[in-house]
Amino acid sequence: MKIIPALLFGGLMAISFLVPSQATELVESEIYQPAPLNTAAAKNQLKLSTLNAANRSLSTLLFPAQSMNLSAPTATELAALQQPDSQHKALKIGIERKVPALPDVKDWVWMPVTGGQAAQFIISSESASNLRALVQLESSLPAGVELRVFSAEQTDEVYGAYQQTDFKHIEGTAELAWWTPTVSGSQLGLEIFVPEIVNPAEVKLSVRQISHIAYNLKTAKFKGVNDSFLKFSSCDVSMACAPAAWQPTSQAVARYVFTDNAGSSYLCTGTLLADKDTGTQIPYFMTAAHCITHADLAATMDFYWFYQESSCGSGSSTWTRTTGGADLLATRSELDMSLVRMRTPPPVGSLLSGWSLQNLQTSSTIVGIHHGLGNPKQFSQGNFVSYANVSVTPTGYMVTQDSNGSFTQVAWTQGITAQGSSGSGLWTTINGSPYFKGTLIGGSSSCTEPNAPDEYTRLERFHPYITTWLEATGEPLTSLVDSSKSLNGLVDGVIIARYLAGKRGTDLLANVAIGTFNLTQLESKLDLLKPSLDIDGDNIMDANKDGILVIRYLMGLRDAALIRQLDFTNAKRKTATEVNQYLETILF
Repeated sequence: MKIIPALLFGGLMAISFLVPSQATELVESEIYQPAPLNTAAAKNQLKLSTLNAANRSLSTLLFPAQSMNLSAPTATELAALQQPDSQHKALKIGIERKVPALPDVKDWVWMPVTGGQAAQFIISSESASNLRALVQLESSLPAGVELRVFSAEQTDEVYGAYQQTDFKHIEGTAELAWWTPTVSGSQLGLEIFVPEIVNPAEVKLSVRQISHIAYNLKTAKFKGVNDSFLKFSSCDVSMACAPAAWQPTSQAVARYVFTDNAGSSYLCTGTLLADKDTGTQIPYFMTAAHCITHADLAATMDFYWFYQESSCGSGSSTWTRTTGGADLLATRSELDMSLVRMRTPPPVGSLLSGWSLQNLQTSSTIVGIHHGLGNPKQFSQGNFVSYANVSVTPTGYMVTQDSNGSFTQVAWTQGITAQGSSGSGLWTTINGSPYFKGTLIGGSSSCTEPNAPDEYTRLERFHPYITTWLEATGEPLTSLVDSSKSLNGLVDGVIIARYLAGKRGTDLLANVAIGTFNLTQLESKLDLLKPSLDIDGDNIMDANKDGILVIRYLMGLRDAALIRQLDFTNAKRKTATEVNQYLETILF
């Protein structure tokens, strides 16, 4: 046994054994290719292009640009980034800074632009390498109002347009807020556009905090921080130097930045996964629960793709970036795994990795692909050591080898992992093809002890909670009692609500279905749906709320009628839009 310091965002719970669903299942990789664009739709989109609109407003040169300038963080503030060289594998890169009250929006400098007016405000945080801001709405945005975000130092960084629907409820509050994309440099610009029929005084928003990111995403170095703990370069292996057979797999891997409600930002790694439906390509992204464990964290994810050396030893690398965050589909802290669905599609040419539920064999060769310290993609190769259990201790977590354990221990023969590698994938080769097996939680590997074991999760243990998505075959769900019919609110919705209320057997069907039914098969279908039936995301499956939401949705109720008179105080999905999107995902 060994003691390892606790992971960020809390420790892992003691593990109970879960039986894999389909132990021999293999799902193949797919190269991501978006559906062909409809020519007419594409033309209309270009006409209304948000980038053109942003350039239109920016090119008006709205001077003098109002600004709020924060001095450099103090040494005490930056001390939060002094991370030891430890087994923690999530890399903290940014700290919260409070922002004094900005002028009312109506008092910004407004200038005429095509279709209305626009105004800009720049928030600066001295010595920051990157910035993002938490924008909060004090009242609903009028129709047609658009918000854009730009870097005042990188003219090609313009994001938007954002509207009312991009703002989400802050967990536990009634306030609507949204973290902007991460922009390069120490100056973040906000631009508001209002159409001619809207008075700027109707726009009421505030920026109460920013995340000052001291980490340079291009150089992998901290600015103004003693980063002597970054001790990775002496034994890392660039992905560009890895065997050719593993190069395609690396296209499934991305590093990402996310920000918590306190304003601290972190860097982790994750992997795109394929589902069983070869007719569609949905961007499911797997990572660690100690990185992404709440819907509000998933919503802040910024992804960096193809960040890899152009050739072995070149030192030259670029990336493709996607913003917009993700929707959390499933998370299990005791298994340290989370599955999200990206809101913005990944770049063309990325890979949806295949995966396997087969057990690893003794000394099986395994591979890890990750962004240790946020560097261009790294490659690690080694062997399976043992399955293990993980349990919390006052100082961290304890690892005990167990052939039935829910975690995987590996030892590297080439390369290691480091901060920033959290959530990265583990692969093994079966019949000559690579298959994803789990995600990194932490470990002891280092340049001085490269063979010290690292711990990964086991996909087969998380699989029962994500079958709704990864087992999708392209066919919409049919009625629970008649496969020739579609889902019905007054039949299937009622059955689901009764199931959540604890009803079983014939009690599920009383007065809603007539005939002879295989109750065992019916309950099996409901058991498969169960992990997804926490509709509002409050960690409670409640017939009087989750069940009602299902019934209303299947009866065609939308918008306010969908959520009317239900309590969403502790919910992660609070708005009709959020609930509707989630129900659409799990039921169709």
